[in-house]
Amino acid sequence: MAEDTPDTTTTTADAARRWGIDEARKALYDLVDAAAAGRPALIGRGTKCAILSPLSHLDPTWQTQLSTLPATPVTTARSKLGDLLTAAASGTPQLLLHRRTPVAALLPATPEAHPPPRTSATRQATTTSPDATATARRLTALDDALDEVLTPGAPGHDQAASFGLTALDTTLGGLRPGTLTLIAAAPGAGGSLLAAAAARHTALTRGLPVLYAASGLTRADIAARIIAAETPVDYRRLRTGALTTAEEQAAAETRRRLAGAPLHMDDGTDLTAEVIAQTTPDITGLTLVVVDRLQYTHDPAVPLSGPELPPATRVLTHLARTQNIPVLAVLDTHLPEAVAALDPDVTLTLTRTGEHAHIDISERDFGPQTTTQLRAELPYARFTDPTDSAPAPGPAQATPASPKSHQPPRPVREAATIQRLAPSTTKSTPQQPQPTSTPTPARQQRRLSSAKTSLSTFVSDRVAHALEAHGGDTDAALKALAGDGGSAIPDVMELFEATRVETSYQHTTYPKLPEPLIRKRRDNADEVWEARPKFTNTSVPDGTEVTELDVNAAYLAALQSAHLPIRTITHNPEGWDDLANYGKGPDLSGICRIDPVQWAHPELPHPLGDDRETPGTVWVPTSVVLSLKDFASPSYGELCAPPVIREAYVAKGSAALFKGLVQVLNEARMQAIADGDNLTKHYIAAMYAKLVSTMGDSRNNHELRRPEWQHIIRGQAFANLRRKAIRAYQAGLTVTHVGGTDELHLSGNVWGAVRNGKPLFLEGRALNQIKAKETSRRGDA
Repeated sequence: MAEDTPDTTTTTADAARRWGIDEARKALYDLVDAAAAGRPALIGRGTKCAILSPLSHLDPTWQTQLSTLPATPVTTARSKLGDLLTAAASGTPQLLLHRRTPVAALLPATPEAHPPPRTSATRQATTTSPDATATARRLTALDDALDEVLTPGAPGHDQAASFGLTALDTTLGGLRPGTLTLIAAAPGAGGSLLAAAAARHTALTRGLPVLYAASGLTRADIAARIIAAETPVDYRRLRTGALTTAEEQAAAETRRRLAGAPLHMDDGTDLTAEVIAQTTPDITGLTLVVVDRLQYTHDPAVPLSGPELPPATRVLTHLARTQNIPVLAVLDTHLPEAVAALDPDVTLTLTRTGEHAHIDISERDFGPQTTTQLRAELPYARFTDPTDSAPAPGPAQATPASPKSHQPPRPVREAATIQRLAPSTTKSTPQQPQPTSTPTPARQQRRLSSAKTSLSTFVSDRVAHALEAHGGDTDAALKALAGDGGSAIPDVMELFEATRVETSYQHTTYPKLPEPLIRKRRDNADEVWEARPKFTNTSVPDGTEVTELDVNAAYLAALQSAHLPIRTITHNPEGWDDLANYGKGPDLSGICRIDPVQWAHPELPHPLGDDRETPGTVWVPTSVVLSLKDFASPSYGELCAPPVIREAYVAKGSAALFKGLVQVLNEARMQAIADGDNLTKHYIAAMYAKLVSTMGDSRNNHELRRPEWQHIIRGQAFANLRRKAIRAYQAGLTVTHVGGTDELHLSGNVWGAVRNGKPLFLEGRALNQIKAKETSRRGDA
């Protein structure tokens, strides 16, 4: 090495401090400028270290081969800094570019020059092995372990991570490092709010770094809940932009107080347990990991769901052990078999009736331990201790305005921009709810009694009441529940409202309808085509053995996955040109006018339905458009050309509107199937079927008029069935008949068919399974 070229040891010694990768990422632009000016910086993650240095510090050999070195623009290096650090620490310098010009380099460095702090809990045995860093084990002397348990103020007595709720923290002893704690709660019970309480208290009050991994939530959801809880202001009105001027000022003051606190959020797509584990080394001094949430019902778009949960929780448990930090996860069910399959260290089973929350605490090795109570303040998105009094009126309080003087809602002040939050020791005061901006006809705001908000027993309570009212007569009870004029519609609408307690928006109930959605007098139908399949394969010879399959609860599954517009859909006269990026940002939803689709596969059902006779362009729901996009993709063999959209009526949408409702109904449905309870099964089927059939424009349901929702959900159910048929064909089966939402007839080895290395179908009654009705022969009478 040249005499005037410092080696890495000199560079390390000259570096003023060791930067954790998370803080280095945030300050990367300044660090690169400083390095270019000759002031290097040491960046470390765990045992890996690298020096951000000026180009003059490069070995002369590398300087002569500068063009061969890996180079990354500074603008993209922030997101890749972990990979760049690993590569540099392994011996390959990494160049950083400014406008295509190299300005600095990451060079390998030894961690010993600036070792991370060591405690008695993290002392490592030394070794002379060349790969000692990789093989070193953490050893703790007994006296150190005894100190941890018995010393006042040590971990175990006053945990760094806790909920900030005296009733729960006193009972639980805080969140213990090295353990996975699971909050098991039905949708709407408040599991996410309890997890948010731990994140708020640990990061905002104690000022300790927290990673909030949001699966199913967005950073805007999390930030808005924090603002609502810390100010406090009404959560729903915060998310709809309907705060008064005084409330906005109070929320803005809270925002200023929270600036800079170490709460780090990850709400990205494809959030797996492995991704969470890989992210934790990026946060220096990480104290708590919150995973919100684990979804019991399988969703292909949500990695932390269904059968993926047991292996995911094993990764999270390993993360807690190896990093010696608590991991707190939320499961959106409290079914005992679901909790047992995840094998957590500690389980908090949360149930709620109105404002009263009940938490059962159990440990894996000791079973049920104790119970505690909390009070739910849902308008402020938080729990409080049962002895706390309600928030007193204060400066942010506003007198409710009359309908005449009420101003239209202000645009939402997006809380998603709050990436880091700061401690707050004082709180402003709550506000009285304001009237809605535009009174909607034929609909009154439903008031939920405390008896009706216990979601886990909602269905069983209704069935028990009907049986009691009719002297145990199941036929009479079924008629009262599911018959014409029965309670199924008002019940399901009440359940819909109750399960949306924690959602981040208020949907428009009676929007103005565009022309394609207005019913015509001739046939009392609008112009939207749902692409209902009605397919029979006439090439299949008589005598062929056919397995007749029945899709489970097709409309319930469609409610779970349908992407629905929240606000009034608006006209895009030039179509919708962002279809290729669907799923990568704020997705739109509604109806589109598309060109006819050319389909050269007579052995498969047509993606626009098999009985459409009207030529020319056609209005279809976006659920049908997305299925066409799928069928045009390589994963389906490019069966057709991508859809051509001529115009659209769309708005920003969400796939979460009915997820809570589906969760409650499906849990009750599976329990009824296990119990052989036909009364409850038929009642549940009537609830979701009548919900879909009346949400468009029906005299039987005055609480909701969203015909585009109805078309999207029906189109989703039909598309789900069509996808199953096409996947079956690609797995080597013959499709003989496809009809409605649930009829799929196939020829071949149905239960032995495999696609992409996995069984094509799973037999059963769950939403992600399918059941066989019978086996017959083609042509038999």
